[in-house]
Amino acid sequence: MSGNTGGVLSYWNMKEFSPDAKPNSISESPLYSDAHITGELNDEKGPYKFLNMISGTNGPGSINDAITLRMFWYIDDQSSYGVKTDTSKYHGGWVTDEIAALASLKLGIRVKAGAVTRSYDAYSDDEFGRPRSTREKKPEINIGIRGAVLPSVVKTVNISELGDLYSLHYLDEEQYIALVRASRMYQDALWIAESEPELAWLMLISSLETAANQWSSEQDTPVERLKASKPALAEMLFDSGGDVLVEKVANEIIHSLGATTKFIKFCLEFMPDEPEKRPPEWMRVKWTKTGYREILGKLYGYRSSALHGGTPFPAPLCSPPDSISKEEYPTEKGSLGLAAHTLGASWKAEDLPISMDTFHYFANGVLNKWWSSLLSSRS
Repeated sequence: MSGNTGGVLSYWNMKEFSPDAKPNSISESPLYSDAHITGELNDEKGPYKFLNMISGTNGPGSINDAITLRMFWYIDDQSSYGVKTDTSKYHGGWVTDEIAALASLKLGIRVKAGAVTRSYDAYSDDEFGRPRSTREKKPEINIGIRGAVLPSVVKTVNISELGDLYSLHYLDEEQYIALVRASRMYQDALWIAESEPELAWLMLISSLETAANQWSSEQDTPVERLKASKPALAEMLFDSGGDVLVEKVANEIIHSLGATTKFIKFCLEFMPDEPEKRPPEWMRVKWTKTGYREILGKLYGYRSSALHGGTPFPAPLCSPPDSISKEEYPTEKGSLGLAAHTLGASWKAEDLPISMDTFHYFANGVLNKWWSSLLSSRS
């Protein structure tokens, strides 16, 4: 049994998994979703099984306990902690939240974990386990009268694809934590998009920033980043304290160095292919690196204005995507007119470059390609 269980438990549990070993215990929790679930993952290749609960009808906002997450525990979660603040492995959730967030990102759907409903103790004589009362309410999604802001996340998925999670034990823990944190923010964005779309924009962009920080840290050292982004500051620090001071300051401000450039560079590095099904040409965004460089620059500007100036994301970007007919796919742009005016503000069409639904497709693709690159680097 591993002695290092002070980090993300889902990671160390995968590290300790062996198909020939007997687990210490087993627990089951529901995973809630409004997607249509097909398939099942119930093999012996990893410690997590995803069982299809055949929830039946689905639709935007129709949340059901759609999947049972069965976890086989090969570690205990009893850890000792020193009397100090340490958030290096913190993401705000428990092991079920880690798995649910990774599943959400992998499949591109809403997934949220519920409480443990049944547990099996390896040392108990009860082979059927012990059911638990949770008294919890299932999560809710309220779709507005104009329809869903993210209609594309309510789709049919095959959960056998979640077998890719088993390979994540090849990552080092720092990479895994970054992936979980990015997944958690992505997951939160999907759940609040219908009620708080302004905040969902921030969460989607933050999920990409989290991944970009990890990716960038593996490309250049903090000192190299400081010298490239702020050469005058690097020179002043060197004159005052030599290489030691330069390194200390670089490590302290690493995540703020060239934030916009880093964000755009990361997104274009892992830019996904264009969707298979798209609306008419005049309703599409330019699916090129040049086109997305402009889109990402505008979005990051809105992100900064929201966080530092209190100006929310433009209201038209927080609305359901427009559609000219039921036969055509919704627009990929943020507005189909020459301009938009609402709530006392106006925006030109070029300042509303992309709908949240289309940006979600882009962000999901970027994060999944980054996920694959992490595994490739460790293979």
